[in-house]
Amino acid sequence: MRLFHHLRAAALALLACAALPASATVDDAHSFAMEAAMPFVEQGFIVREEYWNGEVKSGQKLMIKHQMFKGNEYAFWLGTANDEVAFELKVYDEKGKEITIDGKNDKMFASVRVNPPKTGTYTIVFSLASRKEKGLYWALAYGYR
Repeated sequence: MRLFHHLRAAALALLACAALPASATVDDAHSFAMEAAMPFVEQGFIVREEYWNGEVKSGQKLMIKHQMFKGNEYAFWLGTANDEVAFELKVYDEKGKEITIDGKNDKMFASVRVNPPKTGTYTIVFSLASRKEKGLYWALAYGYR
C-alpha cells in the first residue's frame, strides 16, 4: 500500500511538471511583448506592470476595452510564443473609428501607437493567425508617455 502512495505522489508530481510549459509559454509571449516595448522605452514610454494574456484560437479576434486620456500617447505591444504568426492589432474609439497612428509587425510581436483625441474608453482589437497551430499563446502590454 505504501508503494502505491509513492507511485501516486510521483505521478501527481509528474502531471504538475507537465503543466509548467503552458504557463511558461504565456510568460514567453509576455517576454516578446516586452521586447517590442524596448524601442518605445528608449523614446520615453513608461511600461505599465499590468497586462493581459491567454490562449486564443488561431484567427479569432479579441477585444479589450481600455481607458485612455487625452494628452498622453499610448503604445500597445502584442507578443506570442508561437512561430510563424500573422498579427492584427488596431485601436478604435467609441464610434468604431480607428485611431491607430502607426503599427509594426515582427516575427514574434506587433505594436501600435495611438494618440487619443479625447479622454474615454477605447477598444483594442487583435488577432493572431497561424497555419500550423490551432491555439496561440499571447500577451498584450502597454505603456504611455
